[in-house]
Amino acid sequence: MGAAGYLINNRGEYAPNIEPEIEPIFNSFENPYLFHKGLPEYYPTPLTQLNHLSGLLGVGNILVKDEGRRFGTSALKILGASFATHELLKSNPAVKGICTATDGNHGRALAWSAKQNGLSCVIFVPCHTAHSRIKYIADEGAQVIVSQGRYDDAVAEAKEYARLTGYALVQDTSWAGYLEIPAIITAGYYTQMHEISQQTRNLSIPRIDIVFVQAGVGSWPSSVVHFIRKKLNNQTVKIVCVEPYESDAIYESVKQNALAGTRKSQKTIMAGLNCGTPSILAFDILRQGVDAFVIIDDQYAIDAIKYLNAPLPGDPYIAAGESGSAGLAGLLAILNNDMLAPLKQFLEIKTKSNILLFNTENVTDPEYFNQLLNGNKKNHAPEF
Repeated sequence: MGAAGYLINNRGEYAPNIEPEIEPIFNSFENPYLFHKGLPEYYPTPLTQLNHLSGLLGVGNILVKDEGRRFGTSALKILGASFATHELLKSNPAVKGICTATDGNHGRALAWSAKQNGLSCVIFVPCHTAHSRIKYIADEGAQVIVSQGRYDDAVAEAKEYARLTGYALVQDTSWAGYLEIPAIITAGYYTQMHEISQQTRNLSIPRIDIVFVQAGVGSWPSSVVHFIRKKLNNQTVKIVCVEPYESDAIYESVKQNALAGTRKSQKTIMAGLNCGTPSILAFDILRQGVDAFVIIDDQYAIDAIKYLNAPLPGDPYIAAGESGSAGLAGLLAILNNDMLAPLKQFLEIKTKSNILLFNTENVTDPEYFNQLLNGNKKNHAPEF
C-alpha cells in the first residue's frame, strides 16, 4: 500500500499576504505570456487526454499538460528562468553573470537563459545530484559546482557566491529579504496557465473539477494556484498539492501553520521535489489556495511513470520523469490507499470527474529511470 498522509485545508476567502512591492509582479498575468510568445522557439506544449487510463481508474477524464519539451529543454522551469533573466537584464543591463542552486531543472533552465543572453552562469547542485543532470547543465555552457550538502546547503552556497562575485542570484525559492526575483520566476510560469485556458476551450471538457500540483520549494505550484484563484477567480475547483512522503516541507509547514522544514529523511526518487524548506512567498499562497495536501510513498511515482511511459493501448506516450509523474502518483495514491479514503471522499472523485495533471519534467536521469521502469531498483534514492 505504501506510506501516505493528508491534510484537508478548510480554506476561507483567498487573500494571501503578499508584500505590497511584490504584489504587482504576482498580478501581472499577461506580461510573461507576451514575452514567451515573442521568442522564436515558442510553441504551446500539448494538453493530452488519457482516455483509457481514465476508464481504468474510474474517473471521467484525465488531462496532462506535458512540459517535457518546453523550449527544447526537459522541464517547465525554463518559463520562470527565462522570464526572470529577461526582467533582470531590463533593470540591470550591466550584470556580468548569474548563479543559482538547483536539483536539476531550474539550473538547466537558467544555464539555457544565460547562454541565450551571452551571460556567464554558475550552478550549485546538491551532493546527491545525478551525473546526467549535471551534464545537462554543463552542456548548456554553465559551470557546475557540487555542494557538500543537500539542496538548502547548495542554496546557501549560491547566495554566498553571489555576494562575493557580484553575480546576480536568480533563485526560485525565497526568504526574508529575497523576494523580487523569486516572484518574477513564479510569474513566468503563468504562460503555461494561459495555454491551458485556451486549450480547454478546444476540448469537449470545458470544466476541470480537480487539479493536482506537485511541490518542491513551491514556486511553480503557487503560480498555478494564484492564476486559478486570482486571475480566473475560480474558487470552486479543488486543488491538491503532492509531495514525497520523505520530503514534505510544505505539508509540515501547513501542519504547523508556520514555515518549517521537513522532519524526514529526504530520501526520495522524486529528486526535483526534494527540498528541505519551502519558499516563503509560495507557502502563503499554497495554504490560502490549496484544498488538500498529500504526501506519498515513492512506489506511487514508479507506478505513475509506468502508466505514462508505457501507456495503456490507445493512450499517448508521455515522457515523464519521477518528479514529472508525481501529480498522477498522488491521484493513484488517493484511489488505492485506504488511509486516503477520507481525502477521496472530500475531493468527490467520481466517474464524471475531470482531472488536470502536469508532467513537469522529462526523463532527467535515464539510467536510474530505466532501472525503475524495469523494476530493477529499490523505490528510494541512493544513499548519500
